[in-house]
Amino acid sequence: MVELYNVGSSSNGADRTKAREAWTAFWQEPGQALCLAGAPDIQQKLTQHWSSFAVSLSPGARVLDLGCGAGAVARSLLSTRNDVQITGIDYAKIPLVMHERVELFADTAMEALPFADGGFAAVVSQFGFEYGQRSRAAAEMARMLSPGAMFSFLIHHADSSIVAANRSRSDALGAFLGPKMRAAFCEGDAAALSALMSALSRVYSHDTLVMEIARSLPLRVGRPQRERIAIWSAIEEALAPERCIAEALQACCVRPAEIDLLLAPLRAVCNVKPPSILREPNEKAVAWIVEGVRIS
Repeated sequence: MVELYNVGSSSNGADRTKAREAWTAFWQEPGQALCLAGAPDIQQKLTQHWSSFAVSLSPGARVLDLGCGAGAVARSLLSTRNDVQITGIDYAKIPLVMHERVELFADTAMEALPFADGGFAAVVSQFGFEYGQRSRAAAEMARMLSPGAMFSFLIHHADSSIVAANRSRSDALGAFLGPKMRAAFCEGDAAALSALMSALSRVYSHDTLVMEIARSLPLRVGRPQRERIAIWSAIEEALAPERCIAEALQACCVRPAEIDLLLAPLRAVCNVKPPSILREPNEKAVAWIVEGVRIS
């Protein structure tokens, strides 16, 4: 996961800085070594995909991981093939110590890679490529690959449970951080705050963050106004990274009707296989599998 600004958007420097800070905060949280640590069935499917891909790599292959995060893909590849050399890049300021066979480049955009032409035998990405400026990222990827080299991308499928859970959290954050809730709390209107929080709790009763807020925020509505405003500002600041990431995923996940648009820049520089879908044991979609080889 990297850029948080989608292809065709008019992102500016401030947007990119906000995105980088959001992902930097995410990867520094304890327990984020696996992005899907709370979904073992999905994580197992992802690991199986990369283990299978690793088998196809040539001995000592040099592999580039776009949007490497905390290194979930690298660990899966190395668990199957400890002879490969992996270079990971991420737009966030990720920790630079991961594995002795992984070279990391933090604060690095996939659209401007600091590597010589044709130096990689494969490029991989798990929930990363879709966040970038795809035409530029595809061109850079092709430049990095030697002729005939492979790539394998897992792309967020819009119908996945990952996206559904993210959408629910994004909606909950949007509802909580709206102007009515802010006004009720900052103005010390306990009755209005209670009514708003009760409505929010009914809709998002499954969301642990919402339930914690519903429990704790009313206890502070009686504080002096200056303190209430400071509390609200601190809450907004604390939730900003998660909201940024959640909104980006909603913008960047790919629906069936959009898959050809995502593939177009890749098809310009690679021979791309027909996309397939990685599925959970219950057959629910997890990710698009997009693979191919560099045009010779």
